[in-house]
Amino acid sequence: MLYKVAVGSISWIHADSHPVSFAFQALTQTPHWIPKTYIGLAATANPTPPNEIADFKSFQAQKQFRALLYCRFTVELDPTTNAVGSFNVLDAVHDPGWTPPFDKSKFSSTKLMKNSSMSDPNFYPGEASSISLVKTRARHANTVLPPTPKNEVVCVNALIKFRAGSHTDGIGVSDDVGSPFHVPWVWCELLLTYDRGIFKLLGCGSIFPTHYFYIDGKKVLAQEEVADLSFPKKGALTINESALKLYPVLSKGAPASGPQTSLAAETGLSGPVRRHLYTADGRVDSSGNISSLVHVFRL
Repeated sequence: MLYKVAVGSISWIHADSHPVSFAFQALTQTPHWIPKTYIGLAATANPTPPNEIADFKSFQAQKQFRALLYCRFTVELDPTTNAVGSFNVLDAVHDPGWTPPFDKSKFSSTKLMKNSSMSDPNFYPGEASSISLVKTRARHANTVLPPTPKNEVVCVNALIKFRAGSHTDGIGVSDDVGSPFHVPWVWCELLLTYDRGIFKLLGCGSIFPTHYFYIDGKKVLAQEEVADLSFPKKGALTINESALKLYPVLSKGAPASGPQTSLAAETGLSGPVRRHLYTADGRVDSSGNISSLVHVFRL
């Protein structure tokens, strides 16, 4: 039987999942880099991706995402024996996304600030690790998902490891923000398998940002990003940074006292992506294993 399938994921940042009410908190609360970082994330957040996307290419062209995976293919499968006939990839994409322009309307007082990065109208590209790949008919070498049962046929195992680009990273470690960490690596993975007429999609990703997963243009799974809606405190104006839900992500970046890690350092990395240096972890269960989302369907 011949199947035509499109599978994809979109990683993006929520506009409303942050603890900053007013921009002046960046001047009154310490350490200052924490509220400044949250302001930057909130002001460059993405609109919520649609529940249905008829054309992933058109969505990709809008640049309103932090990473995107997509694979459209045809495959001939025997529903009784699982034998694979023809397999043809029609389209495959792994895109490390963009940092959108700073939206001053989200913090009204920033409209009075003369800061070039806040007035810059440009989108800035993210960076992808060389391990990023849409793998077909086999498992990805850096997968974090569990082994595929012997009765299931692997159709697609796609993984993207991504981070904000050098322009955005430079703002974060500059004197204006003062983050002690460069931007970290984050990631998203999807796995599509088949067994006797039934497809199964597994999805997972780092705990930040949010990851949506799609089958034939319809959202079927969602992993929400960790979010702080208020600042844990050590004192009246002192933030307990290590207690922040987002701190395990922010603090995963390379120390700002040195350079950002090079893209060349990604070449040939082995092992699960969640274990890579300067890389945020995913959601884990009580045993420390990755928690994945599952959607089972027929076509």
